[in-house]
Amino acid sequence: MNIKRNPFCPEIEELSRLLAHTIEQAYQGTCIPGIIIPVPLHWRKLMSRGFNQSSSIARIVASHFSHTKVHENLFIRPKHSSPQHLKTKKQRMLDMCNVFTMYIGHNKVQGDAQLTFSGKSVAIVDDVVTTGATVNALARTLLNSGAKYVDIWSIARTGWHNAS
Repeated sequence: MNIKRNPFCPEIEELSRLLAHTIEQAYQGTCIPGIIIPVPLHWRKLMSRGFNQSSSIARIVASHFSHTKVHENLFIRPKHSSPQHLKTKKQRMLDMCNVFTMYIGHNKVQGDAQLTFSGKSVAIVDDVVTTGATVNALARTLLNSGAKYVDIWSIARTGWHNAS
């Protein structure tokens, strides 16, 4: 199973449904975030793969909740970096500094980002979380844009094996 390389991987749909069920159970009695942001890929990686697996997961998860909306193109990743799995935890953290930029249309957003997220709960969707460097960088960007809460939803969490 390689969900990063095959947009038609049947496991993506099943794992996403399981994630939606887990989210529903975890949020019993509380409000599920209405805004879902899939972790964006750099355009080169997107062109190479042909799809963003985090966007695929986010769309399937959102389809299970009536009030959620996926914002796939609100953030871009203008900084290209080598694959994270080849790096140490420290290298990953350093590599993620200021890596995401918010765009509306084709315009870089400055002050009006507050209007989009002000006081709102947002969920970030990623396929796999290892050190959390990527999702933490995006969460910081969202919080700086006015989000009240940011939750992380992922279909897998790996053990960290290269802690140097």
